[in-house]
Amino acid sequence: MFTRIASEMALVHNMIIRGLNSIYLQAPHVKASESKAFLQYILAWYGLLYVHHSGEEDQFFPAIDELSGQKGLMDGNVAQHKEFHDSLASFKQYVDTCISGKDKLDSAKLVTLIDGFGDVLTKHLRDEIPSILELRMFGADKMASLEKTFEEEGEKSMKALGLIKGLPFCLSNHDIAFEGGQWTNWPPAPPVVKLVCRHVTYRFKRKCWKFSACDKMGNLKPLYAVAHEDTKIGPTE
Repeated sequence: MFTRIASEMALVHNMIIRGLNSIYLQAPHVKASESKAFLQYILAWYGLLYVHHSGEEDQFFPAIDELSGQKGLMDGNVAQHKEFHDSLASFKQYVDTCISGKDKLDSAKLVTLIDGFGDVLTKHLRDEIPSILELRMFGADKMASLEKTFEEEGEKSMKALGLIKGLPFCLSNHDIAFEGGQWTNWPPAPPVVKLVCRHVTYRFKRKCWKFSACDKMGNLKPLYAVAHEDTKIGPTE
């Protein structure tokens, strides 16, 4: 149970890191005519990060406290959220300003803003996996309902992300070949939902998803806007 939860948590983190890498690498090479689509792609990435961390703090971490009987067990993870909060907020504010037309996208500024939180965020995402595995110390019986809570939180997050922006971003930044292809059917959305997303709603913002690290089926592809050929973003966790 603990390994599966940690593995699925790592998959979410991989999408976040892979998405951020795709933004960072492509930003200097995005044409002015495509900046609006790129900015919308960035907002989709931010939406995933926001929903993921909100779900942890509102539902998943409190459940860990209750089941373990140790209040504040995940406080270290929440503290890490706060470490990059302000710099991430500045990044989001700049993106919003560009989308509103009050400012023009400056790739150098965007990259600098990412530099302000990227390393701290990535470290946090990697640190969180061992903290999940360490819950084994409380025993599977005591923590038995945690798996259901994790699934419910994931389902709630998928609904919050939506079929137009969130799920297409996730599907096009999840490498189905990761760990020998054992996560091909992940994320655990109903097959019909993923079918509709890949073949219908994906088209609504297809200009955004060309910046993704994978195609709509989850196959890694060369990044769209790069200085050299065949740049792919592989496993991250």
